Amino acid sequence: MNAVVKFSRHWYGWLLYILWFCPLAAEAAPSFSQAFEQAWQRLPTQQYQQPQQQLLRQAGADWLAAAPSLALDYQQGDQRVAAAAEWLLSVELPLARPGLAAARQQQRQLNQQLWHLRQQHQRWQLAGQLQQWWWDWYAAGLAQQRQQQQREALQQQRQWLALLIRQGERPAADQLVLDQRNQQLLSQQQSNQQRQQELRQQWQQWTGLSQLPDDWRFLPVAPQPLPQHPLMQRLAAEKQLAASEVQQQRYQRFNPILTLGLKHQQALDALPASDQMLAGIRLEFGSGSYQPRLAAISQLASQHQQWLDMRQQLERQRASLALALPALQQQQQQTRQLASRAAEQYQSQYQAYQRGNLSGFQWLQIQHSIWQLQQQADEAEVRYQRSISLWNQLQGELE
Repeated sequence: MNAVVKFSRHWYGWLLYILWFCPLAAEAAPSFSQAFEQAWQRLPTQQYQQPQQQLLRQAGADWLAAAPSLALDYQQGDQRVAAAAEWLLSVELPLARPGLAAARQQQRQLNQQLWHLRQQHQRWQLAGQLQQWWWDWYAAGLAQQRQQQQREALQQQRQWLALLIRQGERPAADQLVLDQRNQQLLSQQQSNQQRQQELRQQWQQWTGLSQLPDDWRFLPVAPQPLPQHPLMQRLAAEKQLAASEVQQQRYQRFNPILTLGLKHQQALDALPASDQMLAGIRLEFGSGSYQPRLAAISQLASQHQQWLDMRQQLERQRASLALALPALQQQQQQTRQLASRAAEQYQSQYQAYQRGNLSGFQWLQIQHSIWQLQQQADEAEVRYQRSISLWNQLQGELE
């Protein structure tokens, strides 16, 4: 009996352990990679990937220049002129010249390649959006923390000052200044909370996760070749596809049309019914419409211009940010040092105010300056970290 009791207690302890610690493990803060994959799977475009891939893998009839046509003709007979009734079933096959067939094969391969490159570009865009969301959330969290600390400090000062006012040691006007500052902080805090709520809702819409991230950090990567950037790869493939369309339009002329038919002639008087096989080739001359070729050339010019503009834009952005990053890092370090030194003076200046060596107005000016330095340090940190994310994005990296 004792053994049974000990066995039951043993498993009861493990049960408590599982119930207590498993929820904590399940609610661990997601990493960037985990959140990114969750957001990627929730994109509406994901449900259409398989039909698109199946359509791209379908091989067309490259030996046909256009869709074949089927015709059925009937001619009524007339015994007065000894004309028998006739049926004619024919099919027209526009044959593709070798150059046109090769151009179509290349175009199909380019479409498959472009589909994959567009997927990579979309993943790159999503990664950038998710990182920008994180730095908005991080900045809002820093501001909320600072505002809460400042309100708590003001609350202590108000309590202490109220006591001095009742004792007649401080003028009541000092309380009004603190109340005004507290209302300003309260308004800022409420606005920031509203912003945090919007960001929290956006996070849940994107990722479907209830647990928010804890601390994402991104290290700057080495400069990467510009042609390997997902955006440039997509634009280059689109330009190549447009060039293939121009090449294909060149072979749309002088494609032979093969006609195959079966003619059935009904019996008439002493003449028996007969069947005949028909075959012929037709070659159309003339330039045809120039509009498709003109549209293909215009599309190629537009794609080339877009590729060139984006390449130059990325080059400028990379060069500009490469110069700005060291300055932003230095600014972050300097403002953090200034904020640390100011924080060290906070308590001594507050004690001077309590002893009456500083007026309420002087103390509030000092306090505001210290808080401003701390806010500037937070903002400098966010600007630097956000710039690192942007730098990695300009290199074509996902994180």
